[in-house]
Amino acid sequence: MEEHFADIKQSLVAGLCKALINYDISIAPFLPYAQRYMEREVHNYIRTMRTGYSVQSEFEYARLRKVMDIFNHSGGEFTEETISQVATQIGESYEKTKSIIEGGILTENYTDVQSNDEDDTGTTDFLLPDSSLNPENIYFKQELYDKLYEAYDSLEYTEKIMLAQHLGFCPECFSTRYADKNDLGENGKPKEKPIKPLPYTDIATDHGFSDADTAKRVCETAITKIKFLV
Repeated sequence: MEEHFADIKQSLVAGLCKALINYDISIAPFLPYAQRYMEREVHNYIRTMRTGYSVQSEFEYARLRKVMDIFNHSGGEFTEETISQVATQIGESYEKTKSIIEGGILTENYTDVQSNDEDDTGTTDFLLPDSSLNPENIYFKQELYDKLYEAYDSLEYTEKIMLAQHLGFCPECFSTRYADKNDLGENGKPKEKPIKPLPYTDIATDHGFSDADTAKRVCETAITKIKFLV
């Protein structure tokens, strides 16, 4: 769902760039340091965006967040009793507090998503949380990839090649796609196509084995080794 929340993701990237510019390795680890910059950039963007509900200053935005926190912890019901409770806690009038809560509810519920189905004009796509830019996810995903590459490199040469053929990826660059020079697109460039996994019979024939069971045994042994190292 790369097209959803692209503006939010751009704000995260902007915050990440600001963190890189100001980062000093002697202060703290980078990811927790950068996360504060990224969150601040997103909050500032949401505060000033012209959809949903907009506020004009960081003070008003901080107050909005505080009001909505109190409102949600008070039951989240838009009633006179709840609004009065929130107004008392923040020291504002009933009408002013009501206006702030209305804006907060509007912001929380605002979505503008079009259906990808041309024949369906009555429904919208489901929105799913996107944690792809979560610093913890990025860090641990990279850790996993590093361990996988290290484990794969520890295999014997035959194991590497046969496993790559069985799973369908390039043993050199680990890509799962290749450029087909015999099938050109409209721009004259080769089309990218997925690398198809080979059956054990073809792998066995390619390496001079007498039967598919041998190829299967080699691949399963290689996978076991990788799982152990990871």
